[in-house]
Amino acid sequence: DKGGKGFFLRVLYHYVDMMEFTDLMFDDAIRLFLSGFRLPGEAQKIDRIMEKFAERFTRQNDTLFPSPDTAFILAFSVIMLNTDLHNPSIKPERRMTKESFIRNNKGIADGGDLPEDFLIGIFNGIKEKPFSLKEDDEHREKVNKDNTFDSLFVFDTPAIFGSSAEANKREKFRKEREEMMAASEQLFKKRPVDKNYSRKPSVESTNQQSYDSVSPADVVKPMFDVTWGPLIGTLSQVLESSSNETSIALCLSGFVYAIRISSHSGMSLARNTFVNSLAKFTTLGSIKEMKSKNIECIRTLLSIAIIDGEYLGESWSPILQCISQLGRLHLFASGLDSEDEFLETGSSQLTKISEAAREMEENNGKAVLAAVNEVLIDKVFSSSVTLSARGVVSFIEQLIVVSDAEILGDTKKGISGVSSSSVTTTGNQRKGAGSAHGLEGPRIFSMQRLVEVADYNMNIRPRLTWSQIWEDMGNHFAKVGCNENAMVSMFAIDALRQLSFKFLEKPELTDFNFQRLFLKPFLFIMKNPGSREDIRELVLRCVDNIIRTLAHNLRSGWKIFFSILMLSSSDPSVKINTLGLAILQRLLDEHLDDLCPLSGIGEGPVTDNGEDQPEATLSSSERSQRNANAEDFVGLCRASLSFVQTEESENPLPIGLSMRALCHTACYADLIADKKVLPPVSGCQHSDSLAPGFTYEGLSVEESLEMAIWRPLLDGLASGMCSSASSTSGGVGCLVQRGSAMALRAILLRHGGVFSVSQWSAILNYVILPAVQIGAESDSSPVTKISSESPSVSSLDFVGEPLRLPPPCDDEGLHKFASMTQSDESSPSRPLGTAELLVEASFADLR
Repeated sequence: DKGGKGFFLRVLYHYVDMMEFTDLMFDDAIRLFLSGFRLPGEAQKIDRIMEKFAERFTRQNDTLFPSPDTAFILAFSVIMLNTDLHNPSIKPERRMTKESFIRNNKGIADGGDLPEDFLIGIFNGIKEKPFSLKEDDEHREKVNKDNTFDSLFVFDTPAIFGSSAEANKREKFRKEREEMMAASEQLFKKRPVDKNYSRKPSVESTNQQSYDSVSPADVVKPMFDVTWGPLIGTLSQVLESSSNETSIALCLSGFVYAIRISSHSGMSLARNTFVNSLAKFTTLGSIKEMKSKNIECIRTLLSIAIIDGEYLGESWSPILQCISQLGRLHLFASGLDSEDEFLETGSSQLTKISEAAREMEENNGKAVLAAVNEVLIDKVFSSSVTLSARGVVSFIEQLIVVSDAEILGDTKKGISGVSSSSVTTTGNQRKGAGSAHGLEGPRIFSMQRLVEVADYNMNIRPRLTWSQIWEDMGNHFAKVGCNENAMVSMFAIDALRQLSFKFLEKPELTDFNFQRLFLKPFLFIMKNPGSREDIRELVLRCVDNIIRTLAHNLRSGWKIFFSILMLSSSDPSVKINTLGLAILQRLLDEHLDDLCPLSGIGEGPVTDNGEDQPEATLSSSERSQRNANAEDFVGLCRASLSFVQTEESENPLPIGLSMRALCHTACYADLIADKKVLPPVSGCQHSDSLAPGFTYEGLSVEESLEMAIWRPLLDGLASGMCSSASSTSGGVGCLVQRGSAMALRAILLRHGGVFSVSQWSAILNYVILPAVQIGAESDSSPVTKISSESPSVSSLDFVGEPLRLPPPCDDEGLHKFASMTQSDESSPSRPLGTAELLVEASFADLR
């Protein structure tokens, strides 16, 4: 408490940053890391500790793994391997093998596999030497030394050192008594409960010991395998025909125990059969009057879900379908026809239920509402926090299946004995009293529950487990987000927004990609060619909302948002184009410090006199943070440049958007020149234009790194000069080409002094000369005016006269223009940079 907010986290970071893992084997690095403290029992704490370890190890061994994500996943896998191999309660035949360890780590290297020899080496190292605390090792060494010392001398050491022999005896007696009591307690725990148990001869005692060593599951499973078929037939027959409360209670107890035995014994066929049979006895899959035994079946099914949910696996599906129908009945009891009218698509194919069926559903709903407490239903979902990683994955998989069925209008398929289209009303007429099979209106009950489950589990699951859970959930939300029903798709996107806000409240360490994976569903919806304009607009609104509120916590999530904004630039809707650029403008005006902070962890990368902090003095975390900031800045530049139209299109961008994007480039140039954005410290390359660190050839390492953040800007402006788009407005043609040339000229005139001779040579050879040549060769615009009436004067004489230089930075006219611009309420409050001010003034003259 005295350390202030985040004190313990700072202690963790300082502790890990003091560790040296360079050139250590991965398992040895974990062993060293865990030798100084015990891992806590809470999953979230373990998650954060191992996340920091993975970041530190990857920075000090940057060629071993493609990203810290790989080290993080493998670290968890190694800890589980250590527990599996050295936990005495796990039978030898059930321990993890080399093959299973390798199989468990398939695809963790950003989709690729780690070398098999590397994983085998880790396995052998853990098998030979388990992880242990340094204090435990020191205690063992001390005990061994004491034993050795006692064995070397035959004299009575206590007498020499003056201790009491009687006290020593009492201490030994106390220890022996505690050991005997502990051993007896273990024997009683292992011994089966038998009321008729009595003392047996020694031979029978030996048989009893061998009996105790047999697992009950190994005995019960073959017996139940033989009897479960006749058993379910008997229970079903009695439950169907009997109205006696005692008989019904016995049958339901039989179902409970049968499901429990089959679940714990891994007998999936028997378990699925019993659960499906019990679900059909609820009559929730058809429209008929519910009896008390049907309601008791519902209560029993909910009890099984809460108590035995860990072992249900795919049997969750009929249980969740029944819960879905319970939700529908509760709405009927309230006088509503489920969500059909709210989510109705307007299709005439949707069947309406008859008045008789509605009345029956309302009566059933009231009966169920009176007998089944809604808290019991809620507990099924809130109890998901107690499930293991495997258990919660199975639960969510089946909840997604049921949610899909609801949206498709097919919610009774698994719990009705017949197709719902064959349900008849009173009087032998086939009027589809229930919602027809596959023709119901869409429902979102299970999707709402899915959001609740995600909310319950998000902050208590390790990020590794959560990533596995979210992969299925995110794909489901992305799919539903493109649904043809507007209300359904809008609900899915709003659910994504709510969950994103909660997930992004927790900061992400540098080089990890959990945010990028979490936010991917937004990108999938935006990419989907079948998504509607209003849905794409909603996605952009969500992005804008997240940036406004949580920009300070965004790390890898920026990549997703920049990809979404780039997609908005090519959208056929002008409304989407305009909104995308407006988000970029707001990001530039209000959140640039969140995207590219001037300092990382610890010391800032800029010295007091404004010079770059020498690379040698940067810590590994600062180096990594600086590279990440530079990469994000390049992504921002490319997002703005995507609004500069470089090709002819059926849906051309408004000229105003392209010109505004060109103003962004001048702002970015000012930021680089003023060292508010710093170049990366490593990783320059000149082969892949889309990869980080893309720069020019023929430069020194320092010059190449500096140009890594300049090149995207300069190349983008060169592409604008070569644009084939006929950008005409107000009788003036080639506006994109003109604007690009003016922006490039302003940037080079204002900030040309920051480039070396070699860098200027690269700019001329790679940017200016090719752009001018290509632009001139591809220019097919007609001559609109003869500039000279005299045949002796060429109309091209103006080429020999250079354009006038722009006014200097301290020009009074420019300052007046800046004041006028900022007086507008819609203008940013930040001051305009020198290049940006010149471009804005030039474009104002052009207008």
